[in-house]
Amino acid sequence: MLPLLFFSALVASATAANNYTFPEGFDLNQVKAADKAAWCLAERNACPKICGGVADKNTCDTQTLQFSCTCSNGTEADVSPYTETIPFFVCQANYGQCISRSTDLDGDEKCKKAQSECGNRNASEASGSSSKTTTSATSLPSATESSESKKSTGTATSSSPASATTTTNAAVRMAQDHATGILATVLFLGLRLAL
Repeated sequence: MLPLLFFSALVASATAANNYTFPEGFDLNQVKAADKAAWCLAERNACPKICGGVADKNTCDTQTLQFSCTCSNGTEADVSPYTETIPFFVCQANYGQCISRSTDLDGDEKCKKAQSECGNRNASEASGSSSKTTTSATSLPSATESSESKKSTGTATSSSPASATTTTNAAVRMAQDHATGILATVLFLGLRLAL
């Protein structure tokens, strides 16, 4: 009974991490493990930018693509309008899957309409909006269509196939917040000692 209760609490807390749900028809099993790892890496890199430079909680599970992006002011970031996030990558992959399932022009148009709703903002441009909330998913596939056949191709690179990671270490956060000042102080003291 106790393990079941623990598992239920774990699932509930993971679900509460963000409220992002995959679009209808999206099949996570069609996404390669390397792509998932690359998407999570991109998500973890975009989160602090969306939060204005610092994120208190920044996780992404490479198996389930469940992620969390909590800014330093405690708000859950809304990453869906941004590229290089889980919602963006999932949206792009869903477009490729949709085109491959489509059998007529009406189906293709529905797929294109859904793709037009994918995030298109650059996370680097969001650096001043830490009070905004953002949640996103990123996918690197691109779909191509020819007159003879429709096929979806996906490409992604990953430098680390790590699973969920979190940046909550106080020393790391302090270094992120004060890196420039610390560097300037060290250089000043070094020059002062040399002269």
